[in-house]
Amino acid sequence: MEDYPEFEEIQIGSVSCLGKEGVPVWGIIHYLEQTCLNHMKLTTVQRICELSARGIEDCRFSVAASSAEIFPSESLLDSTFKDYVVMADNEKSPDSFWKVISSYKRPVVFYNNGNRKIPLYDFTYPEAVRITSFTEQSPFQVDAKGAVGALIDLVYAGEREERARQIFLNEQIGQSARNIEAIVRASAVISNSNVPEGVRRYAEQQLINCLGSQAKLNEKVGINQVTVRLDGQIDVKG
Repeated sequence: MEDYPEFEEIQIGSVSCLGKEGVPVWGIIHYLEQTCLNHMKLTTVQRICELSARGIEDCRFSVAASSAEIFPSESLLDSTFKDYVVMADNEKSPDSFWKVISSYKRPVVFYNNGNRKIPLYDFTYPEAVRITSFTEQSPFQVDAKGAVGALIDLVYAGEREERARQIFLNEQIGQSARNIEAIVRASAVISNSNVPEGVRRYAEQQLINCLGSQAKLNEKVGINQVTVRLDGQIDVKG
């Protein structure tokens, strides 16, 4: 991002999908909320791994000891939290640090750069997920925009969806298929061998947890007819 040169540019795009017939409105709202929270966690962990792979020390990561507010009055960059858990403050810190990310609904992780604490994910960032369109009528349709690599990981979280995605891509000819295949997915960044083994082990467990819960959600609401759109490029349907 331009404001934070420490961060690598994350590809921004949109994902549109349909659900199945007959999902009650409270089920749809639950699906949207949990998907947005999983995207927040997945993108946060992606940022941790990205920075760790570049040699940023564990002691420069901290997580707020409370979730972000549901209705924040300011960006997380300007928020003041009472307590923080540092990733490598002592021998027990990595477990405590990652447990907060796993168990809190809206965990906020910071990268300490001198006197500044920079949130790895903020609702004001372009990569933060946004619901740009939502149609409640059955079957429901939803469009979401944000870090597109994480969005793709989530909508194809189940094995069945992942196989369908690969079959679809293998059948396509042309630039659009190459564009979507070139998207850097959050899961690839997290599993990269350049990420220090200690960080990668915890991060991959977070990935498993996020995608496992998302796969169940996708199955419950019958996610299908996925369309991926990179900013400034044509749609790719799957």
